[in-house]
Amino acid sequence: MNPFLITPVLREETTDWLTYFLAPTHERPHYKTSDEQLTFERIAVRVLGVPLDEVEYFNTLYEWHTGSEIHVLSEELDKRIDNQDFQLLQNILQKHRELPKGLSINRLVAMMYGAKLIPQHQDARLNRHLQLAVIDVIEQFQSQQTEGLLSNGFRRFLIDIVKWLKNHWIQWMETATPETPFPKVIWYGECTLSQQYFLLLLMKLGCDVAIFDPTGKDAFAAIDPEQTSSVIYDYGNTAPLQPFPTQIREVQATVGYRSTQQLERLIQDEQGIYRPWQYQHYEPHSVKLQHTYDDIFIYAKEPAMMRPGFKAQNPTVYIPTIFAKINGMSRDRADYWRRMHELLDLPHTLRIEKFPYAKESKANFRFHYEKSLVGGQLDAERMMQNDFWQYKDLTPEIQRAIALIIIDCCEQPSVQTLPGESNRELSITTLKQLSMLPKDILRMMQSFDYAQHIPKIIVYYDETLGQFSRADAILLSFLNRYGFDIIFYTPTGKQDIETYLDNEIYTLHRLDEMVFDKAFQERKKSASLIDKIRKRFFD
Repeated sequence: MNPFLITPVLREETTDWLTYFLAPTHERPHYKTSDEQLTFERIAVRVLGVPLDEVEYFNTLYEWHTGSEIHVLSEELDKRIDNQDFQLLQNILQKHRELPKGLSINRLVAMMYGAKLIPQHQDARLNRHLQLAVIDVIEQFQSQQTEGLLSNGFRRFLIDIVKWLKNHWIQWMETATPETPFPKVIWYGECTLSQQYFLLLLMKLGCDVAIFDPTGKDAFAAIDPEQTSSVIYDYGNTAPLQPFPTQIREVQATVGYRSTQQLERLIQDEQGIYRPWQYQHYEPHSVKLQHTYDDIFIYAKEPAMMRPGFKAQNPTVYIPTIFAKINGMSRDRADYWRRMHELLDLPHTLRIEKFPYAKESKANFRFHYEKSLVGGQLDAERMMQNDFWQYKDLTPEIQRAIALIIIDCCEQPSVQTLPGESNRELSITTLKQLSMLPKDILRMMQSFDYAQHIPKIIVYYDETLGQFSRADAILLSFLNRYGFDIIFYTPTGKQDIETYLDNEIYTLHRLDEMVFDKAFQERKKSASLIDKIRKRFFD
């Protein structure tokens, strides 16, 4: 006799997701049951951002929490585990670690089921369905996490899955049958790696799951990037993450307020029209701007929104940036210095006048690096909670942007490894150096409105500036990824940034002549009448 199959099918259409979320399973399209199989549509949606009426959004969450039909798991999560269950699971994990490749997933789940660490239903059909779903999720964890089931995060993941299945799933489904409507689950705000995989398990079991994040952050994208287990519904409007509501908000939006919100939404949707700090909750992502030498002085004056390639796709804003290395000098010295001085006159511009500029740390950062890992990978939230994090006085948006770009620099480095240095050692060094950004840089980051004028680092590197260091290279790589323009003049044409940085990240320009022993030329204090007229009418 063929086993009974329970087949939840993801509803991919998001237009009426809430209507179907609230509707009983048997009233949805494609519901079908027989002696061999049950097929039904499930709702799994990542709700990003907020609607124009934020009050209604939070009041709805509160009403769901106080009702009895929907489980707001983020607020109800029971983290307790029975000591006997904990010891049984520890024994299984010990056997798993003793084998070179660990236990097979089927064997691991069978041992857990035999030890009653996976809860057992009265209906045997649900027991088989639960075991298959657990195997499926563990297989996905193995394929997605570094070092798979032998990673440091697997123990935490397995303990959490066991306790939450017992504390929640079996409580909801203790007397259920496959035909019983499966639970409806809400998650609000941030979630850890284990919590994400538990939500994934609930989806595979057939629960309706809605994950809400008003900031527009899509944390679930890490384990479901192709939207095969859940789909995205994006309001296109974001709000800061607030504590889960504990009461109804008695606020009535005025007509003027609603009109303002609608106008801002229209401005956001209209390409080329931007309001100040519109993208402060977005994550900056640098895009290399292909440019000629002359293009530098054209686009450097333009705000980000006027550069080719600028776009915002929640939760990311893409910022076209200039990273130029200029070797030598043009024969027209006056033009060479005039152009450089014009760059230095632009707002939010810093000229580095001494190297090494970045402070170099000799501390052993391996412990801090290990404490910042979740599932074998650097995690932004864990990093920001670590003792070494010196940016806690910055806004949460800037802190998160810094953390994410540090992770990017560690995982996809532009800095070359030293002889005998492993990629992991380079990551630890990168994290260490970027944990102490200079004060001037932090102020520029705080003033950076992503759609507006781009911060700039200008360097005129002559022999008197000192030695450009690897710590400086790590800093420049980070700043370029954050969205800064970097223009590095080397009149001698000697190697400096090339020593440490991959040449793919910057554009090299060679001018007419290589010049030695030429100090930086300060701007003349008094301009001629002709210069004043030219600047007034033509610049």
